[in-house]
Amino acid sequence: MRTLLTILLLSLFLFTAPLSFADEVEAPTIKELAEKQDKEEDVIRKLSEAPKKTSLQDEYNRQTPRSSLLGLILAVKEKDYERAANYLDLRNLPFGNANKKPDGAELARMLSIVGRRAMVIDLESISDNPRGDLEDGLPSYRDRITTLNTQKGPVDILMQRVPRGDGAFIWKISNATVARIPELEKEFGYGYIGDKLSMMFPQEVVLGLELWQIIMFVGVIVASFILSYLITMLIVSLLRHSRLAKRERVRKFVVGPLRFLILVIIVRLSFDMISPSMTARAIFEARTLLILAVYWVSLSLVDLVFYRLAEHMRRNGQKDAVVLLKPAATGVKIIVATIAIISWLDNLGYEVTTIVAGLGVGGIAVALAAQKSLENLIGSIMIYASQPVRVGDFCQFGKFSGTVEEIGLRSTQLRTLARTVVHVPNALFASAEIENYTQRDKILYRTRLRLDYSVGPDKLRKVLEDIRAYIDKQDFIDEENSRVRFLEFGEYAQELELYVYIKTREFSEYLGYREEVNLDIRDIIEDAGVELIIPVRKSIVLDQSGVSTAGEG
Repeated sequence: MRTLLTILLLSLFLFTAPLSFADEVEAPTIKELAEKQDKEEDVIRKLSEAPKKTSLQDEYNRQTPRSSLLGLILAVKEKDYERAANYLDLRNLPFGNANKKPDGAELARMLSIVGRRAMVIDLESISDNPRGDLEDGLPSYRDRITTLNTQKGPVDILMQRVPRGDGAFIWKISNATVARIPELEKEFGYGYIGDKLSMMFPQEVVLGLELWQIIMFVGVIVASFILSYLITMLIVSLLRHSRLAKRERVRKFVVGPLRFLILVIIVRLSFDMISPSMTARAIFEARTLLILAVYWVSLSLVDLVFYRLAEHMRRNGQKDAVVLLKPAATGVKIIVATIAIISWLDNLGYEVTTIVAGLGVGGIAVALAAQKSLENLIGSIMIYASQPVRVGDFCQFGKFSGTVEEIGLRSTQLRTLARTVVHVPNALFASAEIENYTQRDKILYRTRLRLDYSVGPDKLRKVLEDIRAYIDKQDFIDEENSRVRFLEFGEYAQELELYVYIKTREFSEYLGYREEVNLDIRDIIEDAGVELIIPVRKSIVLDQSGVSTAGEG
């Protein structure tokens, strides 16, 4: 069992370790994308409400870097690449062969692909001044939109203030940037197959994926499922002759959560094949399915481990302690669930430290409110660990004596001799003195035989010898530790003490033996020609005349 768990955990580490290095471009979180969309809508609203400056009026709204970039974004969203070409500076481009020279619309389409796959732009950070940002360290006629990290190093995406031809100046994507669009498209584009597929299918976008990408993604999932199915079947086949593999729980673990985890890992490793956009990558990098898969695997491993512990306890005779495994397993699962939720929220882009701090304060409040419950829970653990009593034991606790019927998480239930039920809190029960009668190896029978003073020494010795011989002959009596002695001269009789251990743990069986001993002792005394006596009390009552009246009782 330990070997299998070690292999599984090592496999999880080896599978998940490379995932953080698989992406060439760091994707924003879903929270950042939502904030970016809100900012874009706010910028659009402000631009639509701002009064137009007639001196710089432009039909494509290219008066400032921000308005020009926003116009380009809106044209690309509408798939109007002919209009989007008006936002590119197509002058003096270094394309040598005119036959292979891409036109403005094609360059705008390429730029849109690069933008969807690799660019994160904050519109609020782009200057809304017709003269641009004069403090960015660039020439006064240029503004930086963003910077791409390419295989050859960082590349600035620039806008440039260019003459419109009528004496006015407008902002366009710099010709230096436009010249690098084909190079950037080769690195961040869809590739040959992706380009062909994007032309074949409608360019509808769902969750950042075009239709052809969704079809490819479904194909990746199907192929990943087949591969994960084959891998898990191979694992089951390799373990077929193992005693561990014959257990249904292990087989369900392999073909259930482990198969799902392998499926998710293969899908993650293959995700770049569909050339996802930044939006799709942000959704993907939330790792929702991966966290669910790891969570499912973790829960199954917890069940396997605690099931194994329960079997071990049963084999060792600790059947009562098995009940503690359920709340312990539940506690571990709650911890795993908390870690999974926090990890997921962290991947979404939320501040985990604030959440953890809130959980810490809430945990303290819950702990204070549940202090007594925690004491009783710890008490139940102590009872199961030290086992002063078990279910079915007859014990004495304070003024209560009875049979233990249940040891719960909060209290221990005693059934008294009067057939009533007493519930004792575990915190109190674990710290108090408990006398366990069931754990006796034998039961003591102790009594006194009172003989009249008229019985002589010879008869007294005969009684003692006969009783001792009787004790030695009985198999149900521990003769080594039992004894009968002439104890003392009492106030009204010669007293013999019978100190006998009955070799049984069952009280009802002990009562039967005790009855047998009493009858046999009575026969021994009668055969010796003596009698047992009982104390006689005489009382004298004086009436009003002073005459006494004697009575016996």
